[in-house]
Amino acid sequence: MKTLFFILAILLPSISCAKPFFPKHGSCTDGQEKSENCEILLNENGFLVEASTGSKFSEVSENMGAMSSNWLYKYGEKYVLEHLDFSSSKSRSWVVFSYVDKKISLDRVYSFSQVISPASIPAWYGYECRVGEKSQIISKSQTFSDAAISSLCGDAVQDNLELKKETPDSSMGVDIAIKVPVYKAGKIDGSATYLFFDSNKPDIFQMACYSNCELKSDGVAIAYIGRVAEKAWFIGDIKKNSCSSKGGYKYKPSSERIVFEGCVDAAGLNVTEYAEDGKKQRALFVGKADGDGYKGDWVSKAGDNKKYSFFMFPLTVY
Repeated sequence: MKTLFFILAILLPSISCAKPFFPKHGSCTDGQEKSENCEILLNENGFLVEASTGSKFSEVSENMGAMSSNWLYKYGEKYVLEHLDFSSSKSRSWVVFSYVDKKISLDRVYSFSQVISPASIPAWYGYECRVGEKSQIISKSQTFSDAAISSLCGDAVQDNLELKKETPDSSMGVDIAIKVPVYKAGKIDGSATYLFFDSNKPDIFQMACYSNCELKSDGVAIAYIGRVAEKAWFIGDIKKNSCSSKGGYKYKPSSERIVFEGCVDAAGLNVTEYAEDGKKQRALFVGKADGDGYKGDWVSKAGDNKKYSFFMFPLTVY
């Protein structure tokens, strides 16, 4: 009976759990709290520098004008250089990269801008650029962000932008969904759709990917945001390995990590979650693929016949 009450307490949380939550990101802007945890910093003059030596990654500083701002963050294993524009376009862009063995590896560039539709309703368009097969070239004669865009995007992106706003699924708590063209080595390579939760504008730290996410390979943990029922938000991860897949998740009000294992593939998932001792079955997640995520039912194994709908979608940056 205590187990049943615990499960219900998780699945029927207070109103404070009604909003989604994402992994925390830390500041790597010089002078900000906890920036000492970063190997790379954005200094007060707008240069990306190595924290230990102060050496610059570019000879040109980021644009520090009155109508824009730049910030550097650590988000999971990645660094995110953010540029926000406060003009009418409200444009915002993020350069995502890693720093391993004193070497920068670019990952992706995301860019979104606002337009006003004929109905005077703000809408967003943008593009994404990904690493191609060719080696990355980071020119020090440009700002770091401009060099990243030149390396991953080329010049083609400016000629192919279209307004591709998707209709968000209100049942999932998605405020906006945006479909953007994807580029590799300056050439268009399909499109991807991104979901933004609890935000009326694109925000990489409130973003999940719906389709064409180009996820990590099987056997590597992929982070997800999801929800059971209407209010029980969770973050989790899955290491896909056919019917030997494993993972876990935790709900917003709880520090307990719930583990599961079972079958996960491109078609769907059928995994069993276990109680804290790792032996007693507590529930099932049974669902079908929806884009690059999953939707289905969470089914209690406590003998109470409880069943709730769920969804989960990947975080491509984290």
